[in-house]
Amino acid sequence: MPYVQWTDALQMGIKSIDDQHRQLVEMVNGLHDAVEASGQHCPSPELVALLKSYAAEHFHIEEGYMQAFAYPEFAAHQEEHQDFCAAVQSLETRCADGTAHPAELLEFLKSWLTNHILDVDMKMGRFLEDYL
Repeated sequence: MPYVQWTDALQMGIKSIDDQHRQLVEMVNGLHDAVEASGQHCPSPELVALLKSYAAEHFHIEEGYMQAFAYPEFAAHQEEHQDFCAAVQSLETRCADGTAHPAELLEFLKSWLTNHILDVDMKMGRFLEDYL
């Protein structure tokens, strides 16, 4: 069973964003699997960098939609994106200096991603329904 289970409840109804969310879920699952398989404290730096890059691209796309349609909760939503990026950066830094606790950070990523999609992104999706 995957670490983060993709379910229909996570679908916003905007195909491009749903596809990106599915990819983010798969990436978090990949980080988890890599840590479990290796028995090491950290996933490879390449996997962490890939998640960091993909998340930044995804957030840029979402924020573009929000700005284009004057989403009233843009600032709060953007701040949540920044929190996720900071957590991934922390994982990267802490793995590099040997102070990582990957189980704690992976649990944060899992919880953040599912809660963010189910709450904050769904609100954005309902707003964007009128435009897309």
